[in-house]
Amino acid sequence: MNIYQLLASVVACLLIYLILKGFNERFAVYVSIAGAILILFYVCTKLASVFGFIQHLANSAGIENQYFEAVIKGLAVCYLGEFTVSACKDCGQSGWSDKVELACRCTLLVLAIPLFEDFLQVILGLLE
Repeated sequence: MNIYQLLASVVACLLIYLILKGFNERFAVYVSIAGAILILFYVCTKLASVFGFIQHLANSAGIENQYFEAVIKGLAVCYLGEFTVSACKDCGQSGWSDKVELACRCTLLVLAIPLFEDFLQVILGLLE
């Protein structure tokens, strides 16, 4: 699927959502969720090739796998977190979106701890 097909599908989902919203709110939400899932799958397929390329560059540069994995996991948390926050806000659950945002920030902090540890070891090694 190319970007034009995706955009046309999203506009179709949006129009169906707007039509159904006046008649049956429950089905309108289902259409909205289906459109969001369509976008998520499209993004995931595109990012897979980007991550493969970045992995190749990291291997060529001799960067350890743990650093690459931490960055990829962090990016995944950011993208999926933002997607989930937006979905919560679209459903009128701003309280949930705030909690999801907090959970994503805490997860990023936990993912960054090994990187901070290695960074500090490098700095201490330079100071000695």
